[in-house]
Amino acid sequence: MQDLIERWGAHGDSLAGRALSAMIDSGRLPHAVLISGPAGVGKRGLALRIAQALVCAEEQQPCDHCRPCRRIQNPDEPGREIQHADVEIVSPGGLCAVAEHDHRNTRSIGICVIRRIEHATSIKPFEGDRRVYIVDPADAMTSDASDAFLKTLEEPPPGVYFLLLTAQEEMLSETIRSRCRALRLAPLSAERIEQWLQRSGDAVPADPEAQLELTRLARGRPGWLAAALREGDPLALRDAQIAAAVELAHANRAERLAWAEQLTGRRGASRETVANLDLVLDAWSDWWRDLWLVGEGRADDVVHVAHREQIASESPRYPAEEVSRFLEAIQTTRQLIHRGVDHGGNPRLALEVLLLSIPPAR
Repeated sequence: MQDLIERWGAHGDSLAGRALSAMIDSGRLPHAVLISGPAGVGKRGLALRIAQALVCAEEQQPCDHCRPCRRIQNPDEPGREIQHADVEIVSPGGLCAVAEHDHRNTRSIGICVIRRIEHATSIKPFEGDRRVYIVDPADAMTSDASDAFLKTLEEPPPGVYFLLLTAQEEMLSETIRSRCRALRLAPLSAERIEQWLQRSGDAVPADPEAQLELTRLARGRPGWLAAALREGDPLALRDAQIAAAVELAHANRAERLAWAEQLTGRRGASRETVANLDLVLDAWSDWWRDLWLVGEGRADDVVHVAHREQIASESPRYPAEEVSRFLEAIQTTRQLIHRGVDHGGNPRLALEVLLLSIPPAR
């Protein structure tokens, strides 16, 4: 098990990890792989390990030692952008075939981006004999882009590999899915997360209680946990998010609207702001779920164990039915924000509606 985890990361010993290992070892990795799973489950991390295996100069697996592997992902510089000329992450806001286009605030991958990739795949790789494109998220492709990309998948250039990542597999066309080998990642057990956390280096707090809290917050998502540790102190950030949730629950209408404007800006939201909103809504969902759990007599299931006393104090102030409806509203708001940015909507309006629907305290 340890060898597989060392090769492929947290999902190395999962069904997906074992299938991947068998394909790589036998030299039968398909030219297109669809990696699906919940947000934060570790899809991009696994895709980067696959890319390393494809271009590795020493072991034909992610070795973390040779120059090509380290130019994709350097253990000494976590979070650094890819430096390898033949490995690229294709995401909304990336380069396209038209120099005049400005995609900085878009959340879709247009046909002009796919056209650029089509041209690039016709050129010999710069550093080796393979090219790897990681499309993240693949469901961000427009319908025109999907149609154009399908042609590339049907007649893939030799030595070119596409790794498609998505948390919404159903949003991809059936024809694209049928031309990819599917790898589905599920959230890991708490035990697996604990094992992975122990191997994650100096960024992990030494305090066992803090590690246990991180394990609960991760909810089986090693990708979320890795990103949170790179950003700094995830427990301190979560404390601040909880403090904001409590403050807003007791704030008046004007204060809530002012907070929404501060977070999203006057003219909508950039991709970075929407990513931050995802983190905030994630924290709120956990917090209000804890209030609901305590109200239902399930205090042992709360995520924020370090805040037990505060949860016990706040929970009786909110009827369980109203908390349940608000939890549903949080998820609906998250969907509206993403859909709104993709189609010219206003994330700020969606957030304002959510804040005004916070259950009143008794």
